[in-house]
Parts: sequence; C-alpha cells; structure tokens
Amino acid sequence: MRFDQEPSPAPFPPPPPRWIIRAVLALRRALRATAEALVPPEVRVLELATGVAATKLLAAAAQLRIADRLADGPLGARELAARCQVDADALHRTLRALSHLGVFELRADGRFANNRLARALAGGNLARLRDACEYIGSPSNVRAWNDFDETLRTGRNAFERVHGMSVWDWFEQHPDERDTFAGFMMGRTIADAPLVAALYPFGEIERVCDVGGGRGTLLSELLVRHPHLTGMLCDAPAVVASAAALLSRRGVRDRVELHPGSFFDSVPAGADAYLLKNILHDWDDARCTHILDVVRRAMRADQRLLLVEWITERNDAAGLGALSDVQMMTVCSEGRERGRAELEALLAQSRFRLRRVLPSPTVSILEAVAVK
Repeated sequence: MRFDQEPSPAPFPPPPPRWIIRAVLALRRALRATAEALVPPEVRVLELATGVAATKLLAAAAQLRIADRLADGPLGARELAARCQVDADALHRTLRALSHLGVFELRADGRFANNRLARALAGGNLARLRDACEYIGSPSNVRAWNDFDETLRTGRNAFERVHGMSVWDWFEQHPDERDTFAGFMMGRTIADAPLVAALYPFGEIERVCDVGGGRGTLLSELLVRHPHLTGMLCDAPAVVASAAALLSRRGVRDRVELHPGSFFDSVPAGADAYLLKNILHDWDDARCTHILDVVRRAMRADQRLLLVEWITERNDAAGLGALSDVQMMTVCSEGRERGRAELEALLAQSRFRLRRVLPSPTVSILEAVAVK
C-alpha cells in the first residue's frame, strides 16, 4: 500500500473539547438556517442539485494535485494545465467553479491561489481529504450512485448490482482504488482516534484487540496515549502485512500481535476488550450478527466489547450520520448507520449486554459485556 506520509510517533492532535464541538455545530446549524431563510428556495434547491458536479470537481482537483502545485504561490490556468497535461480553458473553468464553491481563490489577474479549504486538499495532511475526494468522486463510486433510483426502489445496494461484486471484492481487484479508500479511512480514524483514546477509561483494561483495525491507526494511538496497553490487530492478510511499518513508525510495534484473517471466520482469544470501529455500519443486520457471533466466540463471559459508531437515530437528521447512512445504503453491503436501540438489539442477539454509552458529537463508544 502507498501512503504519502506515515503518522509520526507523537500523539495525533487532540480534538477540541466536546462542549466546543457541540457549540460550533449548533452555531453552524443556526447560521445555515438563517442564511437559507434569506435565499429563495429555488436558488438553494438548484445549488443542491448540482452536488454531483461538486463531487467530480473536487475529485479532479485532488487527482491533479492542484493544491500541492499552488503551495508556493498563485498560478494561472495555462501554467497549471501544462504541468497537469490537461486543457487550459477547461482547467480554468473547473477551478473557477471550485472558487465559487469556496475551494481555491480566483484573483483579479486570473491566477488561482490556495485558501483554507484548498490547503486541506494538499498532500501530507493527516486528515487525508485528498484521498477522500478522490475516492468519493471515483468512477466506481459514482457509477453506483448513478443507479440510486434502483436502490431506492428495492432497498438493495447499487455497487454490487452495477459492478457484479461487492465493494470489498472490487478493492481486491483494484489496488490503487483500495489504497485511496484506505487513505480516506486512515484520515477519518486519525481524526477520531484521540477522542476514542480520551473518551473510554482504557486504564481499566490491559490488552485490546482491534477487529478490522486496518493498518493499526487507531490501535497505535491507543498504545501511544496509554503506555500500559498492549494490542492485537486483526484484518485481512494484505492489510495486516502493511501494518508493521506504521506501528514501527509510531514506536509500538513490539506491543502489538498481528493476526491476519477475517472477522467473518475467527478472531483470536486473549484480549481483555475487543474493539470494532465503524465496522457494523458496513453490513446488514444478518452479517452484523454473524460478525458479533464470531467475536463472541473468542470471548469469555464478562469481557468487554467496544463499538465505536456514529449513533444515528431514525428521526434525528442533525448529525453526520444521515449522509453516511445513504452512502452505506448505496455502496456497502446493505449497510446503515444505526440508533442506540438498533445497536443494542444486535448486541443482544449475539449474547452481549449493553452496559454504557459514552457519547460525543461525532463518534460514540458503546460498551457491552459478554453474557452466558
């Protein structure tokens, strides 16, 4: 797998306090509601209808590394186009549209410059928004969304219908796209990991198993912030094989056991707590129950299961989960974001009892215990 920057040994930047996040999100909702109350509805609806254009414009800017090329100062479309080997007029119009959307600055002399949003698309950014834009705008993802009408009619995911295989099998056959998606997910985990490390009392356990933990981004942060912890990392063989470099770079390789495999088959015994971050939202209820059954078989009674999820209640559209949910519905294997009661019901089917929920404005932690 290719990544332009491995995380450093230092802890990831901590998020703002939860009360600040809540206040900022509430203020944003209020300002947005005020602004939209002043704009004619036909203008706002038309803006929303052009969302597919924004997706592809951002993907193009990410693929062409425009933010990186502007890092040293403004450039005109002609010079940028020569470096990118694209049409100069088409590139000018593309970047002008992105400037209208608030990404990049179009100056009076016709040159383009980075602004706050554009700089977030540059390489080396821990949030890896460049990977996010590339993946969301990728042909395979957009083709699935082009078949959304059938998903709406049937409730079945579009990706398998359009491509003849699951998104996970697609990644195995398209390693470049898999790596872009992995970078996107790493960026999301880097953003969430400090919150997870601070939100849960990891001092109560000594050994944690990250199930489906990718290259160890979250697990490494837990070990960096909690020196008493040791870890186990479980994921597909190719993913686990690439984890050693990240774990070594972060100084925790000697505290982690690597376990290649699949959470559909088995996970290793021997941890005090088993952690699943954003795993269940990829799958329908039946496959979630199977995953939880597999994890439960590795556990003794009273051991802990930690689910890190966006809790998304059915009648609450305020959080980020509402948009994530339709991505899961369209692209993943009948996946969905779930509310607390839905997650508690899944846990109960696999002999877990929900003991407590540690909420945050973004991801929350649900702690369950294995029961006989």
